[in-house]
Amino acid sequence: MQPVSLAMRGRSERLNARLVGHRDGWPSETKTNLVSLSRNRAMSNRSQQRINEAEETLSEIGYILELTPESKASIEATGMRQATLPMAMAASQIALEENPLTLRGLFYRVVSAGLLPSTDRKHYAALGRVMTTLREAGIVPFNWLVDSLRSTDKPNSWTGLQDFSDTVREAYRKDFWSELPDYVHIFCEKDAVAGVLQPVTRAFDVALSPIRGYASVSFAHEIAATWNNIEKPIHAFYLGDFDPSGFDLERDLIAKLHRYCKQPFEWERLGVNAADFAEFNLLPLSPKESDRRCGKFVAAHGQECAEVDAIPSTELRRRVRDSIEQFIPQIEWQNLVHIEQLERETWQQTLAGLGS
Repeated sequence: MQPVSLAMRGRSERLNARLVGHRDGWPSETKTNLVSLSRNRAMSNRSQQRINEAEETLSEIGYILELTPESKASIEATGMRQATLPMAMAASQIALEENPLTLRGLFYRVVSAGLLPSTDRKHYAALGRVMTTLREAGIVPFNWLVDSLRSTDKPNSWTGLQDFSDTVREAYRKDFWSELPDYVHIFCEKDAVAGVLQPVTRAFDVALSPIRGYASVSFAHEIAATWNNIEKPIHAFYLGDFDPSGFDLERDLIAKLHRYCKQPFEWERLGVNAADFAEFNLLPLSPKESDRRCGKFVAAHGQECAEVDAIPSTELRRRVRDSIEQFIPQIEWQNLVHIEQLERETWQQTLAGLGS
């Protein structure tokens, strides 16, 4: 129910004052309206009290909430429990600031803020339920949380030739990298992280390959076959977990690429790196002692582990953007942008001629 406005609130107070001595004399319809106005005001007061308590809880742990009053009211109006309300508000703010991001990335940020006691699976599930409520209520857009693994595959189709020509008109994109002196390729350990990085890689038309566990021979050979046709320096960047699996997956992929690629290439891990623990106050996880790779990992990197999702998504995108931009001559890039625009306009004129 919407909060009662100040004007309605004043009217309710005047009518209730008159009602004191004449309760039995009021028509039943007027009584009903008065009760409704009174309930609205009481509900508004309770809602504001719940919001204030949530803000106090956040303030006590040092979290600064910067949502608008309207956003806070919308979150409160979902009816979630008071104990959950501070987490919902903080999670909404993090999603607003860092989208797109994964649910696991959001989870690590919420835990780091002190709003959940641990990275236990039950707390992850609890956050998932809260975000489902916020998304279904229209408060948090669905596309702010990415899940690239569970997608639907369907061939492209169009309602007719006009629909097709509109798609082609918007789809044309010049291959800038064929004109540039270097080639860049981004790898990441997980599909979900790929969804976080796509806004950057798509903007720069750079290849992005999630490896989804140990890379198959077919996957490595396909990448190598592409690289073998590139006669310029190749620069590969990787984002993966700081744990036995994350490092061994990386090692295995590099070895397979060297096996099939005839061209030399440079490789750099963008994260997670050892310095990230202190810089982003990452929650250290323990390596699984049952993992046969554990001993080698501990000897080389120590006892602390972290998932790449724990690094803020804005930072992951910044690292990828910086890694790409260092190989882009700005003057040449702007010239290519101009050429692309001219070619797009020429193609639009061609399509218009075909339709006439």
